[in-house]
Amino acid sequence: MTYKNVLFDVDNTLIDSAAIAAEVLHKITAKYGYDVSAATVRGLVGIPTDKILKRLKSGHVAEMTAEITTAIGEHKDELTFFTGIQSLLAELKSAGLNTGIVTSRTSAEVASDLGAFPEITSSNIIVTADKTTEHKPSGAPLEYAVQHYNLTKTETIYVGDAIYDLQAAQNANMAFASATWGALPTTDFSAATFQPQQPRDLFVMLTK
Repeated sequence: MTYKNVLFDVDNTLIDSAAIAAEVLHKITAKYGYDVSAATVRGLVGIPTDKILKRLKSGHVAEMTAEITTAIGEHKDELTFFTGIQSLLAELKSAGLNTGIVTSRTSAEVASDLGAFPEITSSNIIVTADKTTEHKPSGAPLEYAVQHYNLTKTETIYVGDAIYDLQAAQNANMAFASATWGALPTTDFSAATFQPQQPRDLFVMLTK
C-alpha cells in the first residue's frame, strides 16, 4: 500500500506531554475533592479534557476544564519533540508525503501552547477538537480531515499513541500506525497496520 497522507496525533505522539497533562489533571481533580490517581488519568490522556472529566464521573466539568487548560499552558516551555520526530517530519516531506495533525487540543490550545513547534503549527492539515462535535474514539475527526482536505482514505494513515487513536482510525476505516515510543506499554496495538518502535521505523515502513 502506498500512502500519500500521514496524519499525526500530537500529544505523546509528536511531543512528550502526557506526563505533564496527567499530573496537572491529577492535582486539579484532587483540589476539587476527587481521588483519582495520576496513573488512571494518564490512561485517559488522548481525548478532550472535558471528556476525561466526564469519564471520571466528576462534577465541576466546566470549571476544572478551564483550570486544567490554563495549568497545562503554564508548562508549555517544558514540552519537547520526541527524539527523531523532527527528522521524521522532514524526511516524509522530502519523500513527497503530505503530513498533518488530528488532535484533541482545541485550536486555541494549539495556537497558545505549540508556538515553539512550527513543524506542527504550519502543517498542511490541522484538525482540532473544536472542528467536530464528536471526538476520538469516534472517527469523526478523521472523517473531517478526509472531507475538508479532500483526502483519499486508502492513501491516508493515522499515527497515535493511545487506544482511542486506534479506535478512531478503525471507526473511520483508515490505516493506523502506533506511536509506540510515546504509548503506555500496556496498550494493545495488535490491530494496528504498523507498530513502529521508533519514529525512523515509521518512515521506513511507509516508504519501502
